[in-house]
Amino acid sequence: MRFLIRPTTLVILGAALAMPAAWAGPSAEAGTPAGTVTAFNAAVTAKDLPKAASYIAPGGVQFTLRAAHPGMGGAQDESLGSDLRSHWMLIGSTVIAATKVYSRNAEILDSRIDGDVATVWARINTLSHRNDQPEAKKDQFTEVYLMVRKDGNWLIGAVADNRQPNDIGPPGR
Repeated sequence: MRFLIRPTTLVILGAALAMPAAWAGPSAEAGTPAGTVTAFNAAVTAKDLPKAASYIAPGGVQFTLRAAHPGMGGAQDESLGSDLRSHWMLIGSTVIAATKVYSRNAEILDSRIDGDVATVWARINTLSHRNDQPEAKKDQFTEVYLMVRKDGNWLIGAVADNRQPNDIGPPGR
């Protein structure tokens, strides 16, 4: 009987190790709408834009009331909405290139779930130290995230904020 246990154990262990990572459940950090928002902001802070983008739903929308960074759009005739993934790849790469330090901390103010949609209100505290400035700057604003559940994972479907313009961006603008 003992000779059957080892092969069976090896088969089970081998099958478990061969399972694709996609079969695993969502990561603990992003298992809730608030967790996804926190993980997204942590990825931006870590300058890992591909990871940050992985928390964005396909077709996600950025609602921009005013340009937060100089030279980054914001003309009165521009559309209020834009592609969220493209927005973050552009803004993120610009801010990362222009700063020695850029961090975003999302303090969750409220989170509501109704089926496969949710909202998350977060106070965002940023610390940025431009390459061409002697001192770092702090900023604080509110973002509201519209979340959607896709295949059991919470993704960011839309973002709007009350951020005011600042001078974080490429030098000379």
